[in-house]
Amino acid sequence: MSSNLPSPSRAQRALAAIIVTDAVGFSARMSVDEERTLRLIHHDLELMEKQCQEFDGKVLKSTGDGLLMYFVSAVQAVGCAIAIQKALIARAKNTDSLAHRIGIHMGDVFFNQSDVMGNSVNIAARLQTQAKPGGICLSQLIYDLVKVRLSLDADFIGPLKLKNIQDPISVYHINVAGPADPEAHRQEPSSETKPTGILSTPGPHRAKPLPHGHLRPSPPFPPPRRASSQPAEVLPEGTKVAGRYTIKKMLGQGGFGFSYLVEDTQRFGELCVLKELRPMQKQGEFLEKAIELFQREAKTLHSIDHPQIPKFLASFTQARRLFIVQEYIDGITYLKLLQRRKKQSKLFTEAEVVYWLVHMLQVLDYLHSLNIMHRDISPENVMFSRDRNLPILIDFGLVNNTISGTLTESITQGESLKSSVTAVGKFGYSPPEQMYGKCTPASDLYALGVTALVLLTGEHPRNLMDDKTLELQWRQHATVSPQLAKILDTMIRQKPQERFQSASDVFAQLSPLLPAHVSKTLNSVSLPTRSVAPPPSISVFRPDPAFIAQCRDELARFIGPFADMVIEETLEENPDATPQEIVDILAGQIIDADQATAFLSHICIPNEALAASETMPELHAVQQQQLLKPAFIAQCRQVLAQAIGPMASMIVEDTLADYPGLSASAFVDQLAKEVPDGQKAQEFRQQLRSVVRKVRL
Repeated sequence: MSSNLPSPSRAQRALAAIIVTDAVGFSARMSVDEERTLRLIHHDLELMEKQCQEFDGKVLKSTGDGLLMYFVSAVQAVGCAIAIQKALIARAKNTDSLAHRIGIHMGDVFFNQSDVMGNSVNIAARLQTQAKPGGICLSQLIYDLVKVRLSLDADFIGPLKLKNIQDPISVYHINVAGPADPEAHRQEPSSETKPTGILSTPGPHRAKPLPHGHLRPSPPFPPPRRASSQPAEVLPEGTKVAGRYTIKKMLGQGGFGFSYLVEDTQRFGELCVLKELRPMQKQGEFLEKAIELFQREAKTLHSIDHPQIPKFLASFTQARRLFIVQEYIDGITYLKLLQRRKKQSKLFTEAEVVYWLVHMLQVLDYLHSLNIMHRDISPENVMFSRDRNLPILIDFGLVNNTISGTLTESITQGESLKSSVTAVGKFGYSPPEQMYGKCTPASDLYALGVTALVLLTGEHPRNLMDDKTLELQWRQHATVSPQLAKILDTMIRQKPQERFQSASDVFAQLSPLLPAHVSKTLNSVSLPTRSVAPPPSISVFRPDPAFIAQCRDELARFIGPFADMVIEETLEENPDATPQEIVDILAGQIIDADQATAFLSHICIPNEALAASETMPELHAVQQQQLLKPAFIAQCRQVLAQAIGPMASMIVEDTLADYPGLSASAFVDQLAKEVPDGQKAQEFRQQLRSVVRKVRL
């Protein structure tokens, strides 16, 4: 390790090259397969750390799915970044992997207590977000320092206005998977030769290599496509697909590919969902047959018209890529609703599940009448729609399963293409016959019954499954009426012929459990709105600025300058999260378990009911002013001065301004965190403990 590197144990300023890395689609991969994703990121971070050491750099900290590194040399920093991406690309050819983005900037930074701060760190972090998966973004300063020392395949992508960075930053992008990798460099015809190209991305212009130091100032056009041997690339924000659909953000990732929230520019910016179906095999008769099946099945789906299924708006294939467009549903999945209830030590009641089942039977009766099976019913694929006040079936499995089933590498030449497409679903929710490629209405009813049990018990099916018989032993986890228990047991029987054969059969047994005034005909039943309305926990929380400031300050203690970015992304990606959920999500960004626990213990959660009130701002302000008495504040100031000296007055005033809603005990805890000496901080708390008790009384 180079001796020129500043020691992070002592405070000092230094000129340093900062590298920030980040895994692409990490959260989405975690939601699909948490254990595998954690294993992948662990291996990738180990690889990065080893490369950093070889280039005489230092890993300062991990951000969970990335690293913050610094170097005294810009050449070493860029060389390290290129080596990292090349190693990751080489690994991706042989195994499933994550793609990473890298940003590099150089400037004056401040090292203090194993942390690094400064605007240069923020710029490097923002540059990382502009890099393509597998690519590297450099600031102009870094590029000028290394262009005569390193052979770079770099593109000038112009001055960019980066989030929360005052002045535009001139940026270069390095495509590591370029000429050095013949497979990666192989391209399909570009938009120059294919005017009907579907993707339009604000990105770099790629020209023939020029002598080092020469710029390439020409208008941008769509970049070359990534090779099929590389990890699937997430379409970046701002990409326009088919000249019409503008990517806003990625919604999720599954076995079929990626789904995005997009704006339809030909329908006044209307929001909808775009799914890109990504086959594993992209050549030969499988792809041709898949496209044929895709077009036929998409036509069938487009004919579906039911208020509990997102409308299929369009489907298209172009450049041998498959897309569907669906109606966007504003809501929350029942999986998230269940998670919220479990945090409150609550589950769904029998009455709620009965009403929910009736609504779900209505939509299944409609689908099955068209000889269409959903194939993938589970709590995460049923969403409560705020607008319709109904459960909605999302991630409809027909087209997704056609493509993923048709084009998996496990299909042999001797297998029937059509017979393979139904062997999909989720472990625990899908019935045994579906694993063998058979799917009937009874299969959907099995998955519906299992989902109802999960809502009632709060347990995943694997936790209910008997090891010997594979039957679900659920009765000890939930207490329901004998009639409902018998219905659920019949729905989840192992043999298809022993289950209900149609949605109407289930409803006939379920209808006696409904109120007398409700129609006993499935197609005409009309339930009160309370039947599927989720609990008050889905009320929208409007974050209190003081609460967010408190979270930001505490998070910065553990992950440094990335706190601002993490909080911004958390609020954007979880707009309906309660204060407690926000804190839990942020704690998940802290790798060290002890530090995560400390973070949780330091946060004062605001009153959620008050925070959700429409009249909250005025009422809340009055109550905050009345929480702490002047005499109590003066005593806190006096005791704090004994611990840290004359700075006590300023800290007390700042704390009152930043956290106006704190209770007496939380106020003392917040002040104690400003005492650098741990023993003195504890003494400060002890001296004020009796005073806090008097305030409570």
